[in-house]
Amino acid sequence: METAPVLLIIFNRPDVTNVVFEAIRRARPQQLFIAADGPRPNKSGEAVLCQKTRQIVNQIDWPCSVQTLFRAENLGCKQAVSSAINWFFGQVEAGIILEDDCLPDPTFFSYCTELLTCYQHDERVMHIAGANFQLGHNRTGEASYYFSGFTPIWGWATWRRAWIHYDVTLATTLPQLKPEQPYFNSRILWLIQRLQAGQIDTWDMQWLVAVRGRKGLSIVPSVSLIRNIGFGMDATHTVRQPTWMSQIQYGSLPILTHPRDQHINTEADWFEASLTQQQPWYMRLVERVYYPLKTLLKR
Repeated sequence: METAPVLLIIFNRPDVTNVVFEAIRRARPQQLFIAADGPRPNKSGEAVLCQKTRQIVNQIDWPCSVQTLFRAENLGCKQAVSSAINWFFGQVEAGIILEDDCLPDPTFFSYCTELLTCYQHDERVMHIAGANFQLGHNRTGEASYYFSGFTPIWGWATWRRAWIHYDVTLATTLPQLKPEQPYFNSRILWLIQRLQAGQIDTWDMQWLVAVRGRKGLSIVPSVSLIRNIGFGMDATHTVRQPTWMSQIQYGSLPILTHPRDQHINTEADWFEASLTQQQPWYMRLVERVYYPLKTLLKR
């Protein structure tokens, strides 16, 4: 099976970029898109690092159509990444997105490619994740993946038909958000407030809102097919690695077994929320005590 088109998003880290690029080289996609934000003018030496990182294109040694989007000026994470994905889906119907610090297992590419084909006409399925944050808990039974309400972006894939619903400003997507699961309520609203106040420079929360606003589904593999190798002082958001990440279960999925139904695994999502959310203690208390109690009393 021919590997789906790949978008590689890079910036100023040539070392980790080279490691991820080697994984892409082994997959040999016939279409490769590379997008890079420009250097920040107040960061000494960053222009050199950005230029060195962009030289990755010189290492492409297989038959491949290559397109690049190299920004001269710095747009920041929110605009640079979202506009790069817009550019990507302006040219392909479906594809895989990797950032420079997301190292994929070799089977990640076949996993994404097969599922992009399998669900290409199922508009409820909007996101294919490569990461699994269940720390070894089996959420799939004998299947290779389960359905989630979250949209992990450490290596993922989607379709143009899904991405057209993305709005980096949240103006069109936020009014559609009517969460079915209680934990989406406080978690999303708290993060959205920070995003709208300019306290977060990110693009991925808007994607989650777009998917949940349309009651979309995300596919999550039974094991993590992605390792994040970018934690460190030179990272934009992942400076310190959370302790729970040492318990992530990595693996491969050479052959896919599909689940029988398409229902969000709420137990898995509750577990992921408890790990990954960054909220004040009182917000966590509301989610873990008030909302479950309120749901129970309604029965």
